[in-house]
Amino acid sequence: MKPAPDARPEFSCDRFEMHVRVRFHEVDALGHVNNAAYLNYLEQAAINHATTAGLDLERLRSLGGVFVARRHEVDFLEPAFGGDLLRVVTWLGAPRGARIERSSLILRENRASLPAALLRGDGETGPDLIQELLIVRAVTMWVFVNERGMPTRIPAAVRAAFDSLSARTGNDGKD
Repeated sequence: MKPAPDARPEFSCDRFEMHVRVRFHEVDALGHVNNAAYLNYLEQAAINHATTAGLDLERLRSLGGVFVARRHEVDFLEPAFGGDLLRVVTWLGAPRGARIERSSLILRENRASLPAALLRGDGETGPDLIQELLIVRAVTMWVFVNERGMPTRIPAAVRAAFDSLSARTGNDGKD
């Protein structure tokens, strides 16, 4: 589950994006965003993605469980600072039983706006610009657990909800 050095969504991958403005209480004594704050951003992006797909906590429970983070691998590449505007980009891998990997990038938005083509690496400057703006690269292993906390196979309805979101928004990775 090691994030690839050049990890970014595949061309055909459905991704979800959100923006976050760094709040000053998330900054540590060195003036950088505290590492724990990045985990909050990653988790909120996952929650927002699921909620947008119609999978809020109540719906997930009605389908037999909820997702819990089992493992995070995070590469902290550059610092962010209070007031920075960040873009969190996240996408899902294929489910495997009760598990699913969610990859994420956090990029600084202050310096430039990133069209989706650059996130895919299209064109000659895409990967270089991504590297310039890339702050965090992460992979989280999520596990679907029942009400007793026991891992259980991810229901087909959960995957269908994410697929349906892609169809509704037209997000086929080809923006």
